[in-house]
Amino acid sequence: MAEDNALAASRAITGATQTGEDDRVAAGLERFLARQDDVGGTVADISIDSGRRSAGASSGTILFDAEIEANGTRQVRRLVFRYDLGGAFFSQYSLPPQFSIMQGLHARGLPVPKALWLDADGAVNGKPGLFMERIEGIAPSTMPFNEGPYMAVDAAGRHAMLLEAARTLARMHKTPPEGLADEHFAQRGGAGHYLDREISWSLIELRRTIPPAAAGAKADFYRDIRETLETVADWLTENAPRHRAPELAHGDANISNFMYGEDGKVVALLDWELAHPGVGEADLAYQIAGIAHFALLAPPVEGIPAPDEMIAAYAEARGKLDDWDFAQVLGEWRLAVFASMGMSRLPPELADVERTYWTASRKRLAALVPGIDA
Repeated sequence: MAEDNALAASRAITGATQTGEDDRVAAGLERFLARQDDVGGTVADISIDSGRRSAGASSGTILFDAEIEANGTRQVRRLVFRYDLGGAFFSQYSLPPQFSIMQGLHARGLPVPKALWLDADGAVNGKPGLFMERIEGIAPSTMPFNEGPYMAVDAAGRHAMLLEAARTLARMHKTPPEGLADEHFAQRGGAGHYLDREISWSLIELRRTIPPAAAGAKADFYRDIRETLETVADWLTENAPRHRAPELAHGDANISNFMYGEDGKVVALLDWELAHPGVGEADLAYQIAGIAHFALLAPPVEGIPAPDEMIAAYAEARGKLDDWDFAQVLGEWRLAVFASMGMSRLPPELADVERTYWTASRKRLAALVPGIDA
């Protein structure tokens, strides 16, 4: 029953698989590709993979094949179209910077899908979108300890894959944020120090989604969420390591955003919508907190590395681990903010799931920040 509730909660938060309107969308994809000089020829056919058309919290995703004719021969390009859902989850969401970030990181040799074209005006389906090459690998799941690549291997394979996720973060954190989306990064979260701006960005989303005076039976519950997370934000502001230069942070380094090849190596780190100048180690803390989060309502799973193992793998790959006390709180807090926002979408019949996740988040934060009761 717990496993069923976890899967139902995931689908309620991230959106169910979308179907229908494939002919209209295919026509939009074909028209857009036909205008691209570097598409490689004439677009002869578009075939949407209807089983892999989905909507996440902030973006929709369409996997499709484009049949391209040139010089009397045809080749198939396997592509992905990712489009904006119009602030459905994050009000400050912006898709064009993702395009720039992905292009830059792919060019630097990191495991990021190659971004090909930006549909800034929404020519395909009325919403801004971007095209990228499709990576061949094992598709991730939003409930990684219930289904997906981590559950397709034995305990030893699972252990190795999760440590590889930590090492991949370390390699990504070695690349500077400059030259990726400089204007976007400079404006994200308002004015001030980059750490204050990132705290502010998350608080804006929290305050929009979890109101200060929620109505009905959940009033006290949401008041506790809001007040607890505001208290942690104050601690972060007071303890921020302002001497640090900004590093590229992924922002949503959950293990569900890693795609693997058959050999268990990471072939793609996905979903760059929350990338920002930050503290790299906070991505690792977010990842570790996410593992605990995903395990809450999953069946017992062997092979999950202990937090110390994840930290050691990261530190060895990166060659450093600085300001961990701050980074751990920042990562835990950001996950708690976004998870609380997501859980607030759940229908009444899944209220127990929402309380289970918040109780666990609160307990982890209480162990790190003075003044919060477990």
